[in-house]
Amino acid sequence: MSVVREEFGPTLPELVGQRLGVPSRKVWLAFAAVFAVAVAIGAYLALRPTPGQTATVVHDPVAYNLIYPDSLQRVAPQQGETLRLQSGSGAPQSFAVKPLRLAPYKGDVSAALTFLSSSLIDRMRGQYQDFVWRGDGRVNINKQPGYQIIFQARVDGRLTYGRRVLLVAAPDPPPREGVDITILGARSPSIPNLDSVGATGALKTAYRSFRFGTSRP
Repeated sequence: MSVVREEFGPTLPELVGQRLGVPSRKVWLAFAAVFAVAVAIGAYLALRPTPGQTATVVHDPVAYNLIYPDSLQRVAPQQGETLRLQSGSGAPQSFAVKPLRLAPYKGDVSAALTFLSSSLIDRMRGQYQDFVWRGDGRVNINKQPGYQIIFQARVDGRLTYGRRVLLVAAPDPPPREGVDITILGARSPSIPNLDSVGATGALKTAYRSFRFGTSRP
């Protein structure tokens, strides 16, 4: 039976079925299969990294994925890290990820992250040479809530701007697992100030593409 009103005439699958001498239902199924394949190919082409970029997935202990450009290289993680990206040459830039586990808390996760950030700032004063806290506050990356610390310091003798971001996986009620991301960029024409860290160039791609889980949306 036709799926369209009679006055509109036979459908394309019915015409094809009549020409090939096969039931129109089989033609409909073939059309549906071709359409499904076309949709899958289109989704793959839309979501795959563009040339010059690499997608990477980390599974444990917190699953996440991101995309980074060829100007960054994946290198051996340092102690406690699950991922480290570094620039190959020129002004040093790095993107490092550690797992984050929050202690039990009540209320909004932002309050827990705010409390944690004050103790982290104290530790960072002893970790970095000439550390200067420049600000902190809430942040949201791809609808994933978090908190960031903005700072500057001297790393290997160079003035370096930094952004430390604590992100939690939103679906967990209340969320306690997440990641601790540290983004560093030596002062240069491409990173002239604090606002540039994670907002321009290679670091932006890695930072803005970060998502929890093992698949792209």
